[in-house]
Amino acid sequence: MSKAFKEILCKYIVVKIKAIIAVKEGMVNQEVTNMLSMLKEHFELFSIQDLPYVKKVDSYKVIESENISSAITIGGDGTLLGLSRYLPEYVEVIGINMGGRGVLAQIEKDRLGEFIEDYLSKNYIIEKRMRLKAKISDLETVNVLNEFYIQRANFNQTPIFFINVENIVNIKEKMDGLIISTPSGSTGYNYSNRGPVVEQDLELMILNPVMPLKVLPVIIVKPYNINIQVSSHAYIVADGQLRYEVLPGETITIYKGDYLSLVKLKSSTSQINKILK
Repeated sequence: MSKAFKEILCKYIVVKIKAIIAVKEGMVNQEVTNMLSMLKEHFELFSIQDLPYVKKVDSYKVIESENISSAITIGGDGTLLGLSRYLPEYVEVIGINMGGRGVLAQIEKDRLGEFIEDYLSKNYIIEKRMRLKAKISDLETVNVLNEFYIQRANFNQTPIFFINVENIVNIKEKMDGLIISTPSGSTGYNYSNRGPVVEQDLELMILNPVMPLKVLPVIIVKPYNINIQVSSHAYIVADGQLRYEVLPGETITIYKGDYLSLVKLKSSTSQINKILK
């Protein structure tokens, strides 16, 4: 095959973008099938779910083995959170919103065709979103995009929380729980517990006490290491989806994790404005 013929042939070969995809459970209807059909024209799709037009895989190790560069979620913020914990920073995350508030999943389903054109022409923004990790004794958790929620396991007594932030903050107080949130998660449980909503690209951690025995402020700190002990049996919940057991006296260390690369259209609404709608 001549060099000139190869050059001509390359003009007609469409190189698809490799993407891992997740669809909200129970949402694979005709509308979603049509969306998958549209996506498969430009993306080579992989998933651990059984989906039309998508290659089923056994694990998220496919991201590394297949050099996957994009991730797509169809559903809402919960679907995006569920997939995001398996994604390294270099994977660009596209959240298609199917009708909810869509603070994280910001690509509206009715604009999917327009978005694909923008994405292929690089007409979009990548937001680097801060994530958190935790270590419970020797166990390291996944990256979380929104928050960790430490909650008591025994409802017959209120535990004492011992909280130390680089010796800048020292708290010893009885409370039901503690939310440690990222800026992205400021619109989640933190907001429901009357915490502040902050800009998504800031570098900070929000410590929001849940039902303390005495009034405590919400504390905002730089991304320090936060060490926490609970006087009785507790759980630490990651992004509202995964739960880890914490035994009395075990030390939980929460610290800055890897970034997540979130795709946004240039016309997207900020998360603060999403809340104010």
